[in-house]
Amino acid sequence: MNVQKNFKRIYSAVLLVILAITFNACAVEEGIPVKANFTIKVVNNDYSVPVKVEITNKSTGADTYEWSFEGATVTSSTEKDPQPITYSSAGTYKIKLKASNKDGSEEEKIVEVKADASMKVDFDWQMQGSDISPVTLQMVNQSLGATQYLWAFAGGSPTTSNAQNPAVVFTTPGDHVIKLTISNGLETYSTQKTVTIQPKMTIDFNWSVNPIDNDYEAPLLLHLNNLSTNAFSYEWEIAGAAPSSSTSVNPDINFSNAGTYTIILKATNDKETKILQKQITIQPNTNLLSFSNVKLGISTAHSTIGSFFSSYLGTVIKQGDVTPANGSKIDFGFFGLNSSFSYNQFVSPDEVQNTAFSPIPNATHSKIINSQELVGTQLSSSGFNAINTGSDFNSINITESNAGKTPFNNTTVPRIVLFKTEDGRKGAIKIIDFVSAGTSSYILVDIKVQKQP
Repeated sequence: MNVQKNFKRIYSAVLLVILAITFNACAVEEGIPVKANFTIKVVNNDYSVPVKVEITNKSTGADTYEWSFEGATVTSSTEKDPQPITYSSAGTYKIKLKASNKDGSEEEKIVEVKADASMKVDFDWQMQGSDISPVTLQMVNQSLGATQYLWAFAGGSPTTSNAQNPAVVFTTPGDHVIKLTISNGLETYSTQKTVTIQPKMTIDFNWSVNPIDNDYEAPLLLHLNNLSTNAFSYEWEIAGAAPSSSTSVNPDINFSNAGTYTIILKATNDKETKILQKQITIQPNTNLLSFSNVKLGISTAHSTIGSFFSSYLGTVIKQGDVTPANGSKIDFGFFGLNSSFSYNQFVSPDEVQNTAFSPIPNATHSKIINSQELVGTQLSSSGFNAINTGSDFNSINITESNAGKTPFNNTTVPRIVLFKTEDGRKGAIKIIDFVSAGTSSYILVDIKVQKQP
């Protein structure tokens, strides 16, 4: 009986030991599991380098963390929540987490992050030829990190393009805005520049002559005035003139004979060539200059009306307008003492200082006959009217004398005054009227003078 009781006690003890061992074994097998998990966020959603990535650890059951950051500036960490990491070079990189605990449970998770090349938007262009319309631009895309391009060409052809380096044509002159927008699928950048297009070449010309050639009689010196725009070179052709051709911009052309001449201008730039022709008629040579209703002021009207006359310039020259350049071209001066016209005389340019006038710089000498009645009348009023050519003066002898230079009054109207310039040209002045207007009094005259001696 006691043996049986002892056996039962021993059996119960053994059973308790077995149960304890079994319980402890079950406790180890049911240790805390590890779940590795994390998320990433690209700061400002900026995927172009440098790319900054924030990491949020969402793992469970772990108390130890091993991070590896492929390609980042910091390549590893053991913190639960590592500091943001940065990628400086473009590429696709792995972020790896190995999470574990003291029970020996561990798990890994890998997330890939893509860092795009740094984005930069910029462009230039290569202009094919000059900036004169039409203009072709070959765009030179200098952007970085983009996979998509959108060009907008204000006033161009085409108006838009998705090509990386398109060509565009502008035909309208003025400023045109070129805009480039780039994208890498996540970010977008834009920039714009302005190109200025010059107008197409135009061709035109006119001409002018010296005042002495206002009659357009041969021989004639013609000044060609080129009005063309945006041309690079010119070719003139004028058959029968001298020179008959020229590549100057504004050449001077001589015509020796009367006739109708054709002036041809060819203008060229790197885009086109244009030709224009005009005709000019040169009149037969009469060798005579005629001026009608010329006002010559008395001495007090010299600054307002003028008292000096130049047939070469075809004008009256006022006080204050006399220069060394035009002084040598003055034919004569008129001195009227006052508005009563009791004392008047025409004076040689180099002798005006003997009256109330200042000396004329570079003055020449002209022979003057104020009073033909004192030395013998050679030209009457009707004879003046009959002069049609310079040769009509050939029979007139203009000899300078004190008697001939004698001043005159206003009792004889019309009065004919003869003169001969230093270069040998003979002329006549017909006084038509004496106009009394106080200090602004003047005489009204017609003038005829040889063009050449």
